[in-house]
Amino acid sequence: MKEEIDLAKIRVVITNIQRMCMDDGPGIRTTVFFKGCNLKCPWCANPENISFEVEYGREGLRQEKIYGCYYSEEMLYEELMKDEKFWSNTGGGITFSGGEPLLHLYRIQGMLEKLKKRYIHLAVETALQVPPKYLTRILTWIDYYIVDIKVLDRKLCRTVLHGNLDGYFDNLRILGSEGKEILFRIPCNMEYTATHENLERICRLLCEFPDVPVEIFSIHNMGRTKYESLGKAYREFERISGIQLEGIKNKLEQCTDAPVVIRHI
Repeated sequence: MKEEIDLAKIRVVITNIQRMCMDDGPGIRTTVFFKGCNLKCPWCANPENISFEVEYGREGLRQEKIYGCYYSEEMLYEELMKDEKFWSNTGGGITFSGGEPLLHLYRIQGMLEKLKKRYIHLAVETALQVPPKYLTRILTWIDYYIVDIKVLDRKLCRTVLHGNLDGYFDNLRILGSEGKEILFRIPCNMEYTATHENLERICRLLCEFPDVPVEIFSIHNMGRTKYESLGKAYREFERISGIQLEGIKNKLEQCTDAPVVIRHI
């Protein structure tokens, strides 16, 4: 018999807790993937994290795949603390990803407070395109912000990503005024983010945050099988070459005093 879920204690839905991560902040990290995002990026590699509800897919002809698991604060805290020795030995910690983690973290503020009392480094990977109230609720506990730079044209952002740049810029100003540590991360594709016009807008943004380091990477097509499993339409993007990434890197380096690094995925 399946264990009954106590809905009164449920706080979040999570698709994956990935351990021993090296690219989601300093040190060895445990990355938590929340289920649910307000954006609809056409190149998204994690389609299972767009819907806020548990979903069911197929692996092969018969095997059912469940995307999402309910967690209470207590359950999640106990699961994460299994990795504490790795964080303390490497200067690592926990990174909250998704989906859009800022739409979930306010529900588990009690857990965030418990983690900070143990001096655990906390980071988020965020598109930052949410109402500022979601950011301000968790500012006290989050140390490090990995912030996407995507489409910076208001009309395109709204029509293509279903996003809101006004909230994005408001949130960036909040992070700047609070002196929070930020890393900009740019997913590059020639159709939207690495066009000449968008790169010019990115350069203007970097000039406003000249001390923030930047990572760039080419989007990939590794999410295809998850789209197929969920019965969702998949759009393939041409992968940007290493030479093209070097050209983007060189352009962005002219707009910032911080390092620009190519991340290989």
